[in-house]
Amino acid sequence: MKNSYVIILLLVAVVFCLPQWGAAQEYVGPEKCLQCHNNAGLGDMTGWRTSMMANGYSYVPDDTHSMNNLTGVICDANENGIDDFIDGFDFNTATTAFDQFKPNAPVLAYSAQDGYTMTIGSVTHKVYMTYGGSGLYKQRYMLKLNTGEGESAGHYISPVQYNEKTHEYVQYHADDYWDANNDVITWATRAEASTNSRNLAKGCSGCHTTGLEVSQTADGEWVSSGAPVMDPAPYADLNNIFDLDGDGDLDQINTTCERCHGPGGDHATTGDKTKIINPRNLTPEQATNMCGMCHARGKSLPNSTFGYPFDDDNLTGWAPGDLVADLYSDGTGDWPDGSSVKHHQQFNDFITTDKWNFQFHPVTCYECHDIHNEVKHHIREEIIEEDSTGAEIAVATDNDDNTLCLACHATHGPFENIPVEWVADYDNHITDIAPIVSAHTKHLYDPTGTGSSRCSKCHNPKISKSAVAYDVHSHTFTALSPELTKFYQPEGGMPNSCAVSCHMKDGFPQFGIDFTGDALTNWGESADLAMADTLLHYFGPGGVWWDTGFPMAVEELPGGQLPQTYVLGQNYPNPFNPTTKITFDVANGGFVKLKVYNIIGQEVAVLANKALMAGRYSVDFDGGDLASGVYVYKLDTNGFVESKKMVLTK
Repeated sequence: MKNSYVIILLLVAVVFCLPQWGAAQEYVGPEKCLQCHNNAGLGDMTGWRTSMMANGYSYVPDDTHSMNNLTGVICDANENGIDDFIDGFDFNTATTAFDQFKPNAPVLAYSAQDGYTMTIGSVTHKVYMTYGGSGLYKQRYMLKLNTGEGESAGHYISPVQYNEKTHEYVQYHADDYWDANNDVITWATRAEASTNSRNLAKGCSGCHTTGLEVSQTADGEWVSSGAPVMDPAPYADLNNIFDLDGDGDLDQINTTCERCHGPGGDHATTGDKTKIINPRNLTPEQATNMCGMCHARGKSLPNSTFGYPFDDDNLTGWAPGDLVADLYSDGTGDWPDGSSVKHHQQFNDFITTDKWNFQFHPVTCYECHDIHNEVKHHIREEIIEEDSTGAEIAVATDNDDNTLCLACHATHGPFENIPVEWVADYDNHITDIAPIVSAHTKHLYDPTGTGSSRCSKCHNPKISKSAVAYDVHSHTFTALSPELTKFYQPEGGMPNSCAVSCHMKDGFPQFGIDFTGDALTNWGESADLAMADTLLHYFGPGGVWWDTGFPMAVEELPGGQLPQTYVLGQNYPNPFNPTTKITFDVANGGFVKLKVYNIIGQEVAVLANKALMAGRYSVDFDGGDLASGVYVYKLDTNGFVESKKMVLTK
């Protein structure tokens, strides 16, 4: 990015980090914001309406939006174009993931009188909202539980999840609806209903409600409400407002403009830019943490009451500028190396990298994503860079053709011979760019076709799960070596970029390895290990294309504990001839570099250049090919950098 941009960002962050509010402002709602921000002059933000932020929840009182992605019920297992509630889908007469509960498996229904309903056993519950249904992942259904005292006060997520890619149903925490004997759980009172752990106010609402407030009823149920809807008229054809807590007032559901920009009453009235938060005026750390409030996984602090960032002593949420660590514990689901298995953990991945606190230009989430456009995953469509003369140049960006990555990575590193002008005029310079990228990837250049040499295939492989394995990109920006699959075999193994992105798929070289019957989520099977062995020739310790350094050995700590701090140990023996052992502790999983330099700073050996999980490691260094003298070895991981000297005596 341009130096001028960095300087301006840092200066503005110091002086105008947050707007100076004299008193609490009113929320005005997204449609009020979009009355102005709908043109190039003020920034056309109307693409937000097409986002999953705008449509995470949808209120479905009737079938008006049926089979409309983002806004309606879209489950359609038989793909006949009619949603399964209207079709009256009966899980008791079909083969599904709910067979164990027959004859008390769910029954879906719809009528103009009762709306959408789900019957479990002999009890029928009304569906009030959907979650998801974007066409990419999954859809879930929010119920009010039918108890002996009438409907519950709170909303609860049903046990039925529809996976959009496979058109099949899977269980979602079915143990809240059937007991260990597969008998239906019923609730005589609302107090009993409160024991259902799928309560919306305690979970999803933390990220899918603007102006969130939560409270507990006398029966122990948690209920939530959102920012008030000042004027419902602009929402007449929409279904993203709803009376969440049943108090008669409409609430803003979903992640609206004011979730990230703060309440906009004063700004809307005066037009004063200092009366609203622009995330670009936050520090890079604050801006990244704002996204991390929802794109992370954990529990509220200090009592772990809620599954989202929240002060659960005072029942107050976060504001733009707050930090995740102050309101949220770490509850991630990870692969053995620390990268994410589960979805909405992009922040947890990102902070293990050096991008967010990169000394020359701290990278923020919104440099690659723009929630205000209509592009899949809201990939940014344009980045302003400097050309070779220092003038501004607009680069049209797309993940699939590598321009999103090359817009920033051109002119340095492996791509130093690619001028930004080539990336800006990509179509006319593919033949110039291709050989340079291929020299780095060692593969043919076909990013928009087979995906060969696409940056994200290696550095952001799909190894996390939202609905099906694997449908979410990693955000560690680390190419995962086949060494990881072998190294973590005792723990069940883990994916590597080469296999999960390409080589275990049909149409890609499989080196004679038979993947018939191979389970995608089990990386300890013979085919996976054979593929890892084959790929290690190219990518791994001593790899002919990418050498990740020496093989690592894990050392046991007392009681099986993990290191609490980063430590680089002194090599032993020292002086040495010609071998010595170096140990180091990794407190949090991430990318680790351990390199050896001579006394004038020249790199002479790479001992580690790979992703590692938390643990204590040791590596043997052989200086047999080096001259006697003083050498320096340096550990660099997750912002921790330390060097030590060692003496080779022959």
